[in-house]
Amino acid sequence: MKTVSDQKTVATTLDAIKKRVPAYTELAETFGPLFVEKARLRDEFAAAGPVAPAIDTARANQGVPVLVDTDFSPWAESLKKSAAALLPLLFDVFKPDEKAWRNLEAFLDDSDKIAGLAQARIEGNWKHFENTSVQLGITPYTTLLYISETVFSPVLCALTDALGEPLSKLPWDEGYCPVCGSAPSISQLSPKEVTELDQLVGGGGKKFLHCSLCGHDWRYKRNACPSCGNDENESREIFFMDDVKFERIEACHKCGKYCLNIDMRECDPQPDLDAVQIGLIHLDIFAREHDLSPISSTLWNSLE
Repeated sequence: MKTVSDQKTVATTLDAIKKRVPAYTELAETFGPLFVEKARLRDEFAAAGPVAPAIDTARANQGVPVLVDTDFSPWAESLKKSAAALLPLLFDVFKPDEKAWRNLEAFLDDSDKIAGLAQARIEGNWKHFENTSVQLGITPYTTLLYISETVFSPVLCALTDALGEPLSKLPWDEGYCPVCGSAPSISQLSPKEVTELDQLVGGGGKKFLHCSLCGHDWRYKRNACPSCGNDENESREIFFMDDVKFERIEACHKCGKYCLNIDMRECDPQPDLDAVQIGLIHLDIFAREHDLSPISSTLWNSLE
């Protein structure tokens, strides 16, 4: 059971980044308000108890994520509310053409259009994003994609929470999210378990992938690449800084992809897995210098 709000966890994570790596202070303060507001919305939408989408176990067994082919109309009002709260912060980040931004605000305030854009994102309909980007005057289309993902994320996180125990029992061996089908942006090794006597016991270290869009964490094999499934030791490699071994790069030389990883057994308190990536950009830079590309492309791992 979650005892700490998403908002508090994000704030604690950002403070820890600024304290440990002062060079990231400006970056954390620039994007911090966006992370905090996303977390506030996640808490708010989850507390409202949204109607959860149905889980089709038969389709899941065939590798089809829960939200594929889903009509997003029932959550259009929440999506619009998220857009209204986050767009002013996103404007400060991107500083786009004001006319294009007004077009975007009007577009995302239309229930049918914002629901359709969310469905296009889940289905990977990039042509829809390209056409909409040209229509709104926001180019390249990847800018619209990032903005949309930021707006959709708090609502999708709340829907993921609403799926509850049935989702946790869903058999899933894929390297993409069982809820929305997105790739992981980071992975974690689970913290040590605690007995009823409140004494740490052996254990933990189970690998979970963290969805870049809906925030779901699902169990995955420790010795396999989430991108291609490669489990050959000879073609996989781990990189880390000597003084911070619990933050690392898991690289696959078979497909040329990498994923960041945090060993939660070494973290107290537990960081927010989205916000913490602001403090790991040096690992992304190292990976790119070694001809690796991220499994999930985000604003953080593409910063120059």
